[in-house]
Amino acid sequence: MKKLLVSLGVLAGVSLLAGNAEAATKYVKIGHSNHNFVKTQRQLKVNGTAKKVSYTIPKGTIVEAKQDNIPNNKRKYVRLDMSRLSYRLRGNHHDYGTKRILATTKTFKKVHVPKYVQYYTTQLTYPSHISRNRVADGNLYAGLKIPDNLDYTKSNPTQRIYVTADGYLEYYAKAPMLSPTVKQVPTVSAKITQVERKSGSSLTKLYTKKAVPTAIADHISKTGSQRYVTTINRRYRVSATVSYVKQATTNVGSIDMATQYQVKKHNFFMASDVVFPEE
Repeated sequence: MKKLLVSLGVLAGVSLLAGNAEAATKYVKIGHSNHNFVKTQRQLKVNGTAKKVSYTIPKGTIVEAKQDNIPNNKRKYVRLDMSRLSYRLRGNHHDYGTKRILATTKTFKKVHVPKYVQYYTTQLTYPSHISRNRVADGNLYAGLKIPDNLDYTKSNPTQRIYVTADGYLEYYAKAPMLSPTVKQVPTVSAKITQVERKSGSSLTKLYTKKAVPTAIADHISKTGSQRYVTTINRRYRVSATVSYVKQATTNVGSIDMATQYQVKKHNFFMASDVVFPEE
């Protein structure tokens, strides 16, 4: 009987210690928006949602995380958006999601929105009762608006500019329009070495040491880490592309909004919102 009591006491002690350890675990605060920036506090080996896909993320990497908690579970979880990382880390995949990861402060540290992605509004969300979805993801495509009757099953190659969460400027000379998860290799992927952006300014200047094509950048120095500069000018203008219901061609099905930009005086746009007319 004494041995049984001792065993029960040990089990109770172990349970209490486990409970205390769980209570002492600290989690980073992750919101429900699509753009929550965190920095890895250790090297991570993350499994993707697709079979046999895994990623290695170095310590000190800024990534985007989205809350994905389990009902009735006190633990806090996130999933990472690997499409927001540079090509060297994400590789070529159709699915850039990850398995759930515990959002502890030992693994992640919440950080402010990096200055190099502030050429667009990352924190804007809409109430659930408003028929409008925010889709802005940082991708800039050549042109003024989303083309009418865009066929997503075709490549529709065009120039694409992308700034990743971990601070890389990527340029694609020919990329499928509005299909960033389709397998594609950047023409160049250059680490951003400095960012110049004044408060309230429409200009974001991204400096790199690695050469960036003259289509989007200026070569300003032969030495140092700021040899090339790409200036993204947000024009604060929007365009709209109306899509009609196939069965009733006079009825509007949705309206695709795009924010306009200029890079080296060339027009670019970012798909920003999808509006669904009220019935």
